[in-house]
Amino acid sequence: MLFDAPAVLPALLTPFDGAGGVDRAALREHVEFVIEGGVDGVMPCGTTGETALLEADEVLDVVAAVVEAAAGRVKVLAHVGRPSTRATQRLIERAKDVGIDAVAAVVPYYYAFDDGQLVAHYRALLETAGETPLFAYTFPARTGNDLSAGALATLAEDGLAGLKDSTGDPERHREYLAAAPNAEIFAGSPSLLLGSLRGGSRGCVAALANLRPDLVVALARAFADDRQADAERLQAEVAELEREVRQGPPLVRLKTAVAEVMRERGARYGAALRSPLGA
Repeated sequence: MLFDAPAVLPALLTPFDGAGGVDRAALREHVEFVIEGGVDGVMPCGTTGETALLEADEVLDVVAAVVEAAAGRVKVLAHVGRPSTRATQRLIERAKDVGIDAVAAVVPYYYAFDDGQLVAHYRALLETAGETPLFAYTFPARTGNDLSAGALATLAEDGLAGLKDSTGDPERHREYLAAAPNAEIFAGSPSLLLGSLRGGSRGCVAALANLRPDLVVALARAFADDRQADAERLQAEVAELEREVRQGPPLVRLKTAVAEVMRERGARYGAALRSPLGA
């Protein structure tokens, strides 16, 4: 297991400098901020990190900067998923060389894939990952493909470490938890965190934890300590804040809010998004 208790991982944003490149200094400052907020790990280069708009070398640049900034204090679960199996395998090999704790790969996108193709894809990635834990990441609203609970069960038997579930569907989440009870399943939305934890999940990989790591962590800790009234109150607060962030383009609002927090700390952090998001 990557984590021994309910865990909170920010789905890290990727800051860009004035020339449009990855801003490693701003990224290191942000990692420090979320670690101070009590997170258990970080996941760079996911959807919130604008993964599909990053070049392969940029993904590795971000991952290396995050590993350096974390300095062993929290786990680094690096997302390197690409539409093709071979491209993802190459990134897994390179990410392993910079000291990650685990690797994640989103369900392949653009083309339609069935369960057999997805199982074959992840089996190939498992072989490449070797001793490094591999997590799947399902987000059908973005990828156009769904990972079934049956496919997850098969892959868990093959050694898949776990799953980030961004379906936003509580029923599907329960199906995943039942299908792979020994895997580490993470909710993709902190609004669903308390119910997810009560169902046996390992925690969440949350975009909101970029901005309020302390709040999302407090919710997970309240559950772990069996302070159920506190957990209910914190869940309502988390859900309300997530609704506020989703008023308008959520990635724009989140990155702008994080940039303001970082400026208050005296750190430079650009709020620009990678084109065409930032066009």
